[in-house]
Amino acid sequence: MIKHGDVLHCYSNGILARLIRLFTRSRVNHTAIAVELLGKLYVIDSQLDGTNLRPYEEWLAKYNYDFIVDRPKEFTDEHFAKAMSVIGTTPYDFKSLLWYQPKYILTGKWSGHRYDEAKERLYCSEYVAWIFDLPKWWKASPEAVKQYMRKSNKFERVQS
Repeated sequence: MIKHGDVLHCYSNGILARLIRLFTRSRVNHTAIAVELLGKLYVIDSQLDGTNLRPYEEWLAKYNYDFIVDRPKEFTDEHFAKAMSVIGTTPYDFKSLLWYQPKYILTGKWSGHRYDEAKERLYCSEYVAWIFDLPKWWKASPEAVKQYMRKSNKFERVQS
């Protein structure tokens, strides 16, 4: 059962999904976070239309992802406020995902945006890594977020 604060590591078989997995050398192609508002479950993620909040059932129907779940041992009000703070105002970061990420994977050198400048445009795993203040969140691929959470004692894997 999905709960408030759960991180969803998603995979699908569309062309863009396959390209993302190829370019980021990832097993997953998308990262999202579940939140509860007024007793209803939602998903916040960065998609082609930017960073947005969608009812969980609508999100599932629209994107048809399969996913695995990591649950933070602590999802604070600060995490929640941070997650909500960029909804509807932050466009998708195509350049970082499709240019800087592959370049970083090939060379080991990051040439994209960093720190506060990076949060002006976000792709999915940057967004989730930023919420939890993961190290160098601005260059986090979906796989890197998943691997960090698996190794950290701040998250636990949940059967979805």
